[in-house]
Amino acid sequence: MSEPRRSLVASALILAGALLATSGSCGPAGSGSGVQLAPQATLVAWDAAAARHVLDRFAFGPRPGEVEALVDMGLERWLAAQLAPSPAADPVLQRALVPYAAALKPPAALIGDWLDMAGGADMLTSNGMRAKGELQRSMKPHFRAHLAELVAAQLTRQLLSPRQLEETMIDFWANHFNVFAPKGLVRSFAGDYVERVLRPHALGRFEELLLATARHPAMLIYLDNAASSFKRGVNENYARELLELHTLGVGEFAEHYVVGVARILTGWTVSRPGQPRPFEFVFRARQHDFGPKTVLDDTYRPGQGEEEGVLLIRRLATHPATLAHLARKLCAKFVADDPPESCVTAARDTLARTQGEMRAVLAAIARDPSFWQARRTKLKRPLELAVSALRAVDARLDGTPRIAQALKTLGEPMLEESLPTGYPEDAAAWASSGGFLARMSFASALGFERSKGVIVDVDAVFSESEPEALVAFGNRAILGGAGSEQTLGAIRSALSQQADVSDRRHLAASLFLGSPEFQRQ
Repeated sequence: MSEPRRSLVASALILAGALLATSGSCGPAGSGSGVQLAPQATLVAWDAAAARHVLDRFAFGPRPGEVEALVDMGLERWLAAQLAPSPAADPVLQRALVPYAAALKPPAALIGDWLDMAGGADMLTSNGMRAKGELQRSMKPHFRAHLAELVAAQLTRQLLSPRQLEETMIDFWANHFNVFAPKGLVRSFAGDYVERVLRPHALGRFEELLLATARHPAMLIYLDNAASSFKRGVNENYARELLELHTLGVGEFAEHYVVGVARILTGWTVSRPGQPRPFEFVFRARQHDFGPKTVLDDTYRPGQGEEEGVLLIRRLATHPATLAHLARKLCAKFVADDPPESCVTAARDTLARTQGEMRAVLAAIARDPSFWQARRTKLKRPLELAVSALRAVDARLDGTPRIAQALKTLGEPMLEESLPTGYPEDAAAWASSGGFLARMSFASALGFERSKGVIVDVDAVFSESEPEALVAFGNRAILGGAGSEQTLGAIRSALSQQADVSDRRHLAASLFLGSPEFQRQ
């Protein structure tokens, strides 16, 4: 084993032990931060620690120089720019997305490409089960490659987009309105779902986003509503998740409402090949139950079609239980796993007052005192850890989709959670010895520039040479000054054993990115 690797292993064991020891600690971490709030919840003090907290929660962590830039810009100007971003495309981001352009094509174009490559265009319209089975098998390699490219495209946006608050909200909605991409044809719709449903509505009104998800083929196929038919059998999967996860919350509705919702949404399906506008949402009247229904004490008269589904979804979107459920989830995302009641109340009241306007809700969360008292109290999810580490060392993707494997290894492959709940937000779901060792391995690979699919120049970021200077730099730039004596001592000891300056820098990057403090936000 090389000397840098030996020092890395020894130090990693120390840091992993410290991480496991502190993984359950979620107490306040904002004392001495320099941030104070007036009774109106307006910042009256502003410093680098406050700016880093904003970038940790409302962005995927800071890139080099962003903390200082945000200190100069100020919270209000930054929030205003993030909540109403310029519609102009960022040229750096657009160039970085070029290698993954195929993954972002509309579903009809994607499926057409795969059929051409698989030689199965004739089989698509065949009624024979053997032909359909052969088609699916022939398209599997293209499905797998597509999903990896889609993940790389999403990571590229999270890494480089100046619209960071929008990206964090897309991540939130992708779990709130989860779809399991590997399920059948969902894979061909997943990119379209993110790009043309979640992204345009991420900062808009909840009601419009809810309706858009309900009508998208990815959701209709994933939760089986596309096959729900009054004549052949009503499927309740989507109806239950719509009530339980997307709107009212668990225990907030009578069980018989599930049946009523499922009946209302019969006929909401996906157009087939050979039909006008194939692979899009369509209301099919012959599958619909036109009888009377009652949901939430609202009666839907006989003879209504698609319009009763729209009325139902708009009713659910504005229901008080939905507002409370959504407010609690947003505060769990941006403030604490067990969200403070002051945050939940502020978010819920803003949702009610603005009819679900997400920009106003996010501003309310940012101005609630609980937001500023929650420094470094949340364990980063694997995705958040990976993206924040890549951003911290100014990394970029190499144009291949190989980075997708790293997310699998970390335990959070994007768009691959099979449960409708999406990936969990709370630390208990991610705090395990195996998970932390995977994080250390990711940090090591990135720090030593061995991450597949990633381009990074650690020597350019960690430009100091001497151990003490590297420790001071890493503590300031990577940890925001939050490194404990135990962590800094372990890193200092490891670096002092490295004679080669470049090895020392790469070891420093690995250890700071794998440190207990970097795992928290």
